[in-house]
Amino acid sequence: MEIEKCVAAYRSGESLDSLAAKAGVSRTTLTKKIRNHTAIRKAGHSRPTPRTLGPEWDDLGRVPDTLLAKQVGCSRQNVAKMRKTRGIPSFRETERKNARANNPVGSDDI
Repeated sequence: MEIEKCVAAYRSGESLDSLAAKAGVSRTTLTKKIRNHTAIRKAGHSRPTPRTLGPEWDDLGRVPDTLLAKQVGCSRQNVAKMRKTRGIPSFRETERKNARANNPVGSDDI
């Protein structure tokens, strides 16, 4: 198996063990060769795709996590985890960003 194909398959998510078996080499040998072309992922740290949420989660990041947790019927920590895994900023972060955008501090204000 060519190294370019191995690197492409590894980048797409295939494991080092399965690639090494296909190439007929040890995992250590394959790791050394792939390391020259791309970063090696830590073992056991896959990033599963977040599950699709229902319409009751539409306000994620638009309202405080505690309020949404009460509406949905789960913990605030669960709401925060759902929001963070999707890369959605918190309600507070969004409000601060909007406040700064609407009230820029200029030299005329001082």
